[in-house]
Amino acid sequence: MNLNLPTYRTQRWLFPRLLALVYAIAFASWLAQCDGLVGEQGILPAQDFMANVHAYAEREHVNAFWQVPTLFYWHYSDALLHGVCWVAMGFCILVMLGVWQGPILALLWFGYLSIATTGGIFMGYQWDAMLLEAGFLALFFVSWRVRARPTDAPTGSTFLLHWLAFRLMLMSGYVKIGGGDLVWENGTALMYHFETQPLPNPLAWWAHHLPRWLHVFNCWAMYAIELVLPFAIFCGRWGRLLACTGFCLLMGGVMMTGNYNFFNLLTIVVSLTLLDDSWVPATLKHWLKLSPQPRVRWQRRHIHVYACTLVLALLSGVAADEFLQGRIKTWTSHTPAWLANVYGKHLAPWRSINAYGLFQDMTEERLEVVIEVSDDGVFWRDLPFKYKPGALKDMPRQIAPHQPRLDWQMWFAALYPGYVPQRDSDPRSPMHWFGPFMNALLEKREAVWALVGEPPFPRDTITHARAVLYRYHFATPDERTETGPWWKKEYLHPFSPTFSMTARQ
Repeated sequence: MNLNLPTYRTQRWLFPRLLALVYAIAFASWLAQCDGLVGEQGILPAQDFMANVHAYAEREHVNAFWQVPTLFYWHYSDALLHGVCWVAMGFCILVMLGVWQGPILALLWFGYLSIATTGGIFMGYQWDAMLLEAGFLALFFVSWRVRARPTDAPTGSTFLLHWLAFRLMLMSGYVKIGGGDLVWENGTALMYHFETQPLPNPLAWWAHHLPRWLHVFNCWAMYAIELVLPFAIFCGRWGRLLACTGFCLLMGGVMMTGNYNFFNLLTIVVSLTLLDDSWVPATLKHWLKLSPQPRVRWQRRHIHVYACTLVLALLSGVAADEFLQGRIKTWTSHTPAWLANVYGKHLAPWRSINAYGLFQDMTEERLEVVIEVSDDGVFWRDLPFKYKPGALKDMPRQIAPHQPRLDWQMWFAALYPGYVPQRDSDPRSPMHWFGPFMNALLEKREAVWALVGEPPFPRDTITHARAVLYRYHFATPDERTETGPWWKKEYLHPFSPTFSMTARQ
């Protein structure tokens, strides 16, 4: 049966290659820091986590793999983790060359899932979930032949990628406007965003000092992109072009003024799937050897894709329903309890059917947790980090697409009132990693020290560490001209008790 539908043969050539590029960035970024975060001498060793999983499985007489899906379920070592990352980056090159794209992307998806499952709080970001979902949906879209050819993808698989772009944008806008944050509601959020985002880059300072009216205008323009343009996806080829353009412009602006790792690039990659072959230049079509006017046909061999499309679309609605309950005050669940239970127990651990709602709450002041170290418990000096703001004259750095996850966690730590060992030693506490991090510094764990900057004292002499809280502001243009600092700060209060080698002994 012939269907009057657009074709996406160019995207079937382009999308897997760009997705492989994002995978390569993600694996390389994790490889650069995994030893200090979850390695055998890291802050939260994955080896200990897996030992607890096996102890639970043995006690309850269950196979815990389905709740903890990871390659490391059978064995964990730092060498194996490194090997997974290196092999995955090699696989990414093969996908870019068009070799065994389907099977290899399946291995990349499971490899990244294995890392995310054992990465704990350091791998709990929405873009990690988005990469896994995009990688999973790609398995229905890409070629499974030995050599990929620019043939059209099953219609349902294209819809799933469009549905991902729709949900990402619409929900990200909805949680902002409906989450109860006043500065998002009145359009002034961008007056704070550039200064208070986790890791500003050099252009963030300039963006912060733009006129108020421009901040407000840009905020409402963002709402138009996130809340209106998603519906244009379902309004024909011109609507999809408009949506793709808006999404890419928004991501480009975020990319230019902040360090959001691979998130912006991944969103652009997914957004580009909105462009069908009618928008592809003739020269590119000729280079890809695309036939002039193909017709989309109903093919029984793709019936499983259409069935999966329906099921995945419905389950993504369940995920959204569960996600919004804790974020929109007026939202009540419409999902039957049994279905919510199935999703939570059996599907959520695979992190491939998700809901999204990024940057719901705008932080209106920049609080920084500063680590201080001492060799005698009397005289203290700041311990610099490699990427997060510290010294006032240090210019914000361009870091993306790398994500230094310890620096990100330090930003989240500042949102809490302080570290209390009796409370935050519980693994369910969002701050449960902080005490192990401070202890790892005092224990002179090489992998953890590699995540921070050069200490002010010889590392072997450091016997005490503590955390204090400061409020940071961008310096004004006049202050930058007169004295040259990028930042100014004011002391607030202690953030943690003092950790010492004496206390540990």
